[in-house]
Amino acid sequence: MRSKTGIHKASVLKRVVAKLVDWLIAWVLALFFPPVGVVLGMVYLAVADGLQKGQSLGKMVFGLDVVKQDGSPCDLRSSIFRNIPFVLIYLFYALGFLGWILLVVVGLPILLIELWLIYVDDQGERLGDRIADTHVIEGLH
Repeated sequence: MRSKTGIHKASVLKRVVAKLVDWLIAWVLALFFPPVGVVLGMVYLAVADGLQKGQSLGKMVFGLDVVKQDGSPCDLRSSIFRNIPFVLIYLFYALGFLGWILLVVVGLPILLIELWLIYVDDQGERLGDRIADTHVIEGLH
């Protein structure tokens, strides 16, 4: 779907499933390499979109790219800023019981707002995209 600006907005379903793949990677790191795996998972979620020319592993699987406003691939700095909401939610996971409470009270509303923004915004920009000035588009690669 093309937005008013001509950017090819990525499918909401593809974005959600690609993010689930990235979450699974972070979770596997935390599960199999404790306690350093928790940190590795958090770092992965933060920088994943800036590692392979705007594609995390999940986005690679589903043919999505993260690009900056000028059309260039997402870099590490932009990836960190755009993924702050997800890193925060992952941090809740790592905090144990208190984290689960924060996950329900704070994390779930953040996820719902992010999903709603992807759906209603002409360019599919969620909060993280607005912070980093990025877009997710159907693949260029």
